[in-house]
Amino acid sequence: MHASTKVFIGLAFLILVVIIPVYAQTPSQLYASTNKMTYQPGDKVIITGSVPQIVNDNPATIIVRNPIGNVYEVGQVKLLNKIFVHDFVLNDDALGGVYVINVKYGDRSFQTQFSVNAGQLTLIPVLNNQIKVRTNGTELIQYDNVRVSTESKTITISMNSSALTGNKIMQEYQIPKVVIDYPGQQLIVKVDGNQITCTRTETSSERILDCLIPANSKEIQFVGSVVIPEFGPVVSIVMFSALFASVLVSKFQLRKK
Repeated sequence: MHASTKVFIGLAFLILVVIIPVYAQTPSQLYASTNKMTYQPGDKVIITGSVPQIVNDNPATIIVRNPIGNVYEVGQVKLLNKIFVHDFVLNDDALGGVYVINVKYGDRSFQTQFSVNAGQLTLIPVLNNQIKVRTNGTELIQYDNVRVSTESKTITISMNSSALTGNKIMQEYQIPKVVIDYPGQQLIVKVDGNQITCTRTETSSERILDCLIPANSKEIQFVGSVVIPEFGPVVSIVMFSALFASVLVSKFQLRKK
């Protein structure tokens, strides 16, 4: 046999040895993963997975247990081209620790997990609502002096980060869409006038921004396209005053007649 022929046969055999086992294993796998490994209360957990083959249009069953073993979330998820997606939002009082996800489809099962870091919670009152800020550790940023502008469509909040020992700290801002929103686009975040990049997710009612805040920062600003303060306490007082004045004017005009 010619030497080149031997080399060709050897390479072909090697390719078959490498490829065939991989191909044989892939169809038999049930798999699932989360969009993050670590969450905080209020975050949205997104579970994405795949099944080896669809059986009678059966849904995939997802059961999530909290750190003490109690069932926290249950889902029956329909498949689309062997892919399933399920999401849910962690409650504000979700326990910190490891959460276990069990996925079942037919006679197969798969298990994975994620962790929740409860962290520290700060509430920033904005009109008749509030922005929630979560952080890990004990080095907290202090927030004060909230300013809402319907003209520039911004919410500006003073901050004191003098307690930080490092260069930056991660802050998670849970912002109600009824306070400020940017439908179809991303909220702009500025720290001391400089735009920063944040990791973003959202629920039906909130936008969740994970932002690295530099030490010695003085101010954070959220820029959107909609600021909705119509039912805030200040606006309510103005509306009541205007209504009261209107009633007085009407009575005065009736007396003159």
